[in-house]
Amino acid sequence: MNIYLRRLGAYLIDYLIITIVLNVLMLISFINPNKVEYNTKYNEIINVNEQFVNNEISESEFNEAIVPIAYDLYRLNGPYVIVSTICFLLYFVVFQYYFHGQTIGKKLLKLKVEGAKENKITIGNFLVRSVILYNILIPILELLVVYIWKVDSYYPVYQNINLVGYIIIYSTIFTALIRKDGRGLHDLFANTKVVYDESLEVFNPLKKVIDVKEEIKDSKKTVKKKTNTKGQNKKQNKSQKEDKGNLK
Repeated sequence: MNIYLRRLGAYLIDYLIITIVLNVLMLISFINPNKVEYNTKYNEIINVNEQFVNNEISESEFNEAIVPIAYDLYRLNGPYVIVSTICFLLYFVVFQYYFHGQTIGKKLLKLKVEGAKENKITIGNFLVRSVILYNILIPILELLVVYIWKVDSYYPVYQNINLVGYIIIYSTIFTALIRKDGRGLHDLFANTKVVYDESLEVFNPLKKVIDVKEEIKDSKKTVKKKTNTKGQNKKQNKSQKEDKGNLK
């Protein structure tokens, strides 16, 4: 399989994992207190769109109605933005760092992130890489806009930030496709590269559990062995003392 297809497959697998986790978290009222209100505003946008499509309202009426609803919707989307940012950072930065350059998607497709010049990768490299590749800062900036700017002036700024996000995404993809080493903007800035290695072990959760159990068993055996050794030493010391007493 072509390495580009492998990278795309790994990206889709990882994105699916993040999406499932986020959707589950967003069902929890404590984490997403705006859930009901958000759904109400979302239905309002659908109704306005339907009215416009059915020629029940003009374009100017559509724009006038949609902007304030979208503004409220973006503000209510705050919990999702915060939680998704945390999830992306934990998964693509922390998890990938501690698992030596691999996410679950990369593990399954035998891919790995390495230093571009044989350099040791730090958690900072993964942070820079992820911020660019997954546009992590863009949703945060958009959220700040709707909380700082008023409803009648936020949209142009919001739109421009969104445009910057798309430029970064397409530039990253384009750079990765035209370069022989497949490094996109995220890899160039983070000084990393993605490699395919047939020898890499495929992700196997069951094996991990078995390995952990074996490590626990080994540690118990070691502790038991040390305890037995200490007991034997005590017995030997006691018998030696008794022998000395008898000699006296």
